[in-house]
Amino acid sequence: MDRLMDLTAYMVRKIKSMPDKFHLILEPECVNVSFWYVSTRLRPMPHGKEKEKLLGEITPVLKGRMMQAGTLMVGYQPDDRRPNFFRNIISSAAVTEVDVDFLLTEMDRLGHDL
Repeated sequence: MDRLMDLTAYMVRKIKSMPDKFHLILEPECVNVSFWYVSTRLRPMPHGKEKEKLLGEITPVLKGRMMQAGTLMVGYQPDDRRPNFFRNIISSAAVTEVDVDFLLTEMDRLGHDL
């Protein structure tokens, strides 16, 4: 469990180091990391309800691209205050920092033009 928590913290640090590309929704309490991917066209937009709506709209499209490419499978969901967002769960001790880096890089590769 300590390793999974360390990887979760690593992912959060990586997301926070790229605030133009990713928006952490809340600090994780366990191994769930909830975030939005921010496509290139949405990066200049100030954060607010309209931007969140658009982020929620691109989330399922990016999920589809990940599935079509066969490279990633990251779940998404809305909650009572936010539209769709990614919810990555690190649950395998086989996951490494390289895997987390790949996940974030691949999301940007597949979603930058949304």
